[in-house]
Amino acid sequence: MIAMYSVFQRRASAACLALLLAVSVQMPDALAQEALVRNGISQDEAVAMVRRQTGGKVLRVDRQVEGESIVYRIRVLKPDGRLREYRVDAATGRIR
Repeated sequence: MIAMYSVFQRRASAACLALLLAVSVQMPDALAQEALVRNGISQDEAVAMVRRQTGGKVLRVDRQVEGESIVYRIRVLKPDGRLREYRVDAATGRIR
C-alpha cells in the first residue's frame, strides 16, 4: 500500500511540474503580447479607424496573433453591400 502511494505521489509531482513548466513557457509570450497592445492602439481605436475609413457597419472584431504581432480582424459591411475584412496592427495602427 505504501509503495502504491509513493508511485502515485511521484506521478502527481511529475504532472504538477510539467504543468508548471508549460505555464511558465507560455507566460512571457502572453506578457509580451499584452505589452504590444498597451503601447499600441486599443480594439476600440482600431474599430473607429476602420469605421471612419470605410463608412461601413462593423459586424465583428477578433484579436489574433500573426507572427509576433497582434492584429485586430475587423469585418465590415460596406455601404455598397459588400462584406470586407480589414486587419489592423495593434502595435502600429496600420490598416491592411
